[in-house]
Amino acid sequence: MSKPTENPAEASEETELAEFEYALWHLGAAFSRWRRDCFAAVCDLNLSGTEASILHVIHMNNAPKGLMEISRLLHRDDLPNLQYGLKKLSQLKLIEKRGASRKTTHYVVSELGDSLVTAYKEKRRQTLLRLFRQMPHAPGGLETMVTTMHLMVGMYDQAGDMLLHKPE
Repeated sequence: MSKPTENPAEASEETELAEFEYALWHLGAAFSRWRRDCFAAVCDLNLSGTEASILHVIHMNNAPKGLMEISRLLHRDDLPNLQYGLKKLSQLKLIEKRGASRKTTHYVVSELGDSLVTAYKEKRRQTLLRLFRQMPHAPGGLETMVTTMHLMVGMYDQAGDMLLHKPE
Protein backbone atom coordinates (compact mmCIF):
# COMPACT_ATOMS: atom_id res chain seq x y z
CA MET A 1 0.00 0.00 0.00
CA SER A 2 1.45 3.38 -0.97
CA LYS A 3 1.54 6.41 1.30
CA PRO A 4 -0.88 9.21 0.48
CA THR A 5 0.87 12.26 -0.94
CA GLU A 6 1.40 14.87 1.76
CA ASN A 7 0.61 18.50 1.21
CA PRO A 8 3.87 20.39 2.04
CA ALA A 9 2.00 23.16 3.90
CA GLU A 10 0.12 20.57 5.95
CA ALA A 11 3.35 18.70 6.71
CA SER A 12 4.94 21.94 7.89
CA GLU A 13 1.96 22.68 10.17
CA GLU A 14 2.14 19.12 11.53
CA THR A 15 5.84 19.57 12.31
CA GLU A 16 5.17 22.92 14.02
CA LEU A 17 2.36 21.39 16.08
CA ALA A 18 4.61 18.50 17.14
CA GLU A 19 7.34 20.97 18.14
CA PHE A 20 4.78 23.04 20.06
CA GLU A 21 3.54 19.98 21.98
CA TYR A 22 7.12 18.95 22.72
CA ALA A 23 7.70 22.43 24.20
CA LEU A 24 4.50 22.00 26.27
CA TRP A 25 5.85 18.75 27.72
CA HIS A 26 9.06 20.53 28.62
CA LEU A 27 7.17 23.44 30.18
CA GLY A 28 4.98 21.11 32.24
CA ALA A 29 7.97 19.16 33.51
CA ALA A 30 9.94 22.33 34.28
CA PHE A 31 6.98 23.84 36.16
CA SER A 32 6.53 20.66 38.19
CA ARG A 33 10.24 20.64 39.11
CA TRP A 34 10.05 24.36 39.97
CA ARG A 35 7.19 23.81 42.45
CA ARG A 36 9.03 20.89 44.03
CA ASP A 37 12.33 22.77 44.24
CA CYS A 38 10.79 26.00 45.52
CA PHE A 39 9.03 24.14 48.32
CA ALA A 40 12.26 22.28 49.07
CA ALA A 41 13.97 25.68 49.43
CA VAL A 42 11.51 26.76 52.13
CA CYS A 43 10.89 23.46 53.96
CA ASP A 44 12.04 19.86 54.17
CA LEU A 45 8.64 18.17 53.70
CA ASN A 46 9.35 16.69 50.24
CA LEU A 47 6.06 17.74 48.62
CA SER A 48 5.32 16.54 45.10
CA GLY A 49 4.12 18.94 42.44
CA THR A 50 0.57 17.67 42.88
CA GLU A 51 0.66 18.15 46.65
CA ALA A 52 2.10 21.65 46.23
CA SER A 53 -0.69 22.48 43.76
CA ILE A 54 -3.37 21.19 46.11
CA LEU A 55 -1.96 23.26 48.98
CA HIS A 56 -1.92 26.39 46.82
CA VAL A 57 -5.48 25.84 45.61
CA ILE A 58 -6.78 25.36 49.15
CA HIS A 59 -4.89 28.50 50.20
CA MET A 60 -6.35 30.48 47.28
CA ASN A 61 -8.82 33.21 48.33
CA ASN A 62 -8.52 32.00 51.93
CA ALA A 63 -11.74 29.97 51.52
CA PRO A 64 -12.45 26.27 52.31
CA LYS A 65 -12.45 23.95 49.30
CA GLY A 66 -14.08 20.57 48.73
CA LEU A 67 -12.59 17.77 46.65
CA MET A 68 -14.65 18.57 43.56
CA GLU A 69 -13.73 22.26 43.68
CA ILE A 70 -10.05 21.35 44.07
CA SER A 71 -10.40 18.98 41.11
CA ARG A 72 -12.04 21.69 39.00
CA LEU A 73 -9.53 24.40 39.94
CA LEU A 74 -6.58 22.12 39.12
CA HIS A 75 -8.34 20.85 35.98
CA ARG A 76 -7.76 17.27 37.11
CA ASP A 77 -10.05 14.26 37.00
CA ASP A 78 -7.81 11.79 38.85
CA LEU A 79 -9.68 11.98 42.16
CA PRO A 80 -7.78 9.11 43.86
CA ASN A 81 -4.48 10.98 43.35
CA LEU A 82 -6.01 14.18 44.69
CA GLN A 83 -7.39 12.30 47.70
CA TYR A 84 -3.94 10.83 48.35
CA GLY A 85 -2.46 14.34 48.23
CA LEU A 86 -5.11 15.65 50.62
CA LYS A 87 -4.37 12.80 53.03
CA LYS A 88 -0.63 13.51 52.93
CA LEU A 89 -1.15 17.24 53.45
CA SER A 90 -3.44 16.47 56.40
CA GLN A 91 -0.86 14.11 57.92
CA LEU A 92 1.79 16.82 57.55
CA LYS A 93 -0.61 19.20 59.32
CA LEU A 94 -0.56 21.64 56.39
CA ILE A 95 -4.34 21.46 55.92
CA GLU A 96 -7.29 20.68 58.15
CA LYS A 97 -10.47 18.81 57.30
CA ARG A 98 -13.83 20.39 58.07
CA GLY A 99 -17.20 18.67 57.79
CA ALA A 100 -18.77 15.41 58.86
CA SER A 101 -19.52 13.65 55.57
CA ARG A 102 -18.00 13.27 52.11
CA LYS A 103 -20.42 15.82 50.68
CA THR A 104 -19.76 18.42 53.37
CA THR A 105 -16.02 17.84 53.78
CA HIS A 106 -13.93 20.88 52.99
CA TYR A 107 -10.28 21.63 53.54
CA VAL A 108 -8.62 24.74 54.92
CA VAL A 109 -4.97 25.64 55.18
CA SER A 110 -3.55 25.34 58.69
CA GLU A 111 -1.34 27.97 60.26
CA LEU A 112 1.70 25.88 59.27
CA GLY A 113 0.39 25.50 55.71
CA ASP A 114 -0.24 29.23 55.47
CA SER A 115 3.30 30.05 56.60
CA LEU A 116 4.69 27.56 54.07
CA VAL A 117 2.69 29.03 51.16
CA THR A 118 3.72 32.53 52.26
CA ALA A 119 7.40 31.49 52.29
CA TYR A 120 6.96 29.87 48.85
CA LYS A 121 5.42 33.05 47.44
CA GLU A 122 8.28 35.13 48.83
CA LYS A 123 10.87 32.76 47.32
CA ARG A 124 8.96 32.90 44.01
CA ARG A 125 8.98 36.69 44.16
CA GLN A 126 12.75 36.74 44.79
CA THR A 127 13.65 34.33 42.01
CA LEU A 128 11.05 33.61 39.35
CA LEU A 129 9.40 37.02 39.26
CA ARG A 130 12.82 38.67 38.90
CA LEU A 131 13.57 36.40 35.93
CA PHE A 132 10.12 36.93 34.45
CA ARG A 133 10.57 40.69 34.44
CA GLN A 134 13.61 40.23 32.19
CA MET A 135 11.71 38.11 29.65
CA PRO A 136 10.40 39.81 26.51
CA HIS A 137 6.62 39.62 26.66
CA ALA A 138 4.20 38.69 23.95
CA PRO A 139 2.03 41.50 22.58
CA GLY A 140 -0.56 42.24 25.24
CA GLY A 141 1.69 41.01 28.04
CA LEU A 142 1.06 38.38 30.65
CA GLU A 143 -2.72 38.71 30.56
CA THR A 144 -2.77 37.78 26.87
CA MET A 145 -0.47 34.82 27.51
CA VAL A 146 -2.75 33.56 30.31
CA THR A 147 -5.86 33.94 28.13
CA THR A 148 -4.15 32.08 25.28
CA MET A 149 -3.17 29.24 27.60
CA HIS A 150 -6.75 28.91 28.89
CA LEU A 151 -8.08 28.87 25.33
CA MET A 152 -5.61 26.10 24.51
CA VAL A 153 -6.80 24.07 27.51
CA GLY A 154 -10.30 24.28 26.05
CA MET A 155 -9.03 23.29 22.61
CA TYR A 156 -7.25 20.21 23.95
CA ASP A 157 -10.30 19.26 26.06
CA GLN A 158 -12.55 19.59 23.01
CA ALA A 159 -10.17 17.51 20.88
CA GLY A 160 -10.15 14.82 23.58
CA ASP A 161 -13.95 14.84 23.74
CA MET A 162 -14.07 14.46 19.96
CA LEU A 163 -11.92 11.34 20.22
CA LEU A 164 -14.14 9.84 22.91
CA HIS A 165 -17.44 10.72 21.26
CA LYS A 166 -16.74 10.40 17.56
CA PRO A 167 -19.76 9.42 15.43
CA GLU A 168 -19.98 5.76 14.41
